Amino acid sequence: MSSHDSHDTPAATHHNVLPIPVYLAVYVALLVLMGLTIAASYVSLGDTGNLVLALVIAVTKAVLVVLFFMGVKNGTKLTWLWASIGFIWFLLLFGTLGDYVTRQWIHLPQGW
Repeated sequence: MSSHDSHDTPAATHHNVLPIPVYLAVYVALLVLMGLTIAASYVSLGDTGNLVLALVIAVTKAVLVVLFFMGVKNGTKLTWLWASIGFIWFLLLFGTLGDYVTRQWIHLPQGW
């Protein structure tokens, strides 16, 4: 083996571990957002208002989980790239689902 072992490199010793208080703060924020989700279910803002509020809360929770618990916040640019690609794929997936669900069924006459 060479004198430069892979364990001696700075990249091998660098860990993206956040302090415990950060994880606890994110956990508490997720609990608060869960309570806000439950409270919002009792408020009537109209169909669109409730949907927008629920989506904003859900996206906020998802961003917190991805950034802190999945380690993207302190990740490399490549990590950010792959996380962004995953988010774009998610949008495309549900964009096509929305297109399919919102189309009107075309009633064709029987036969040719």
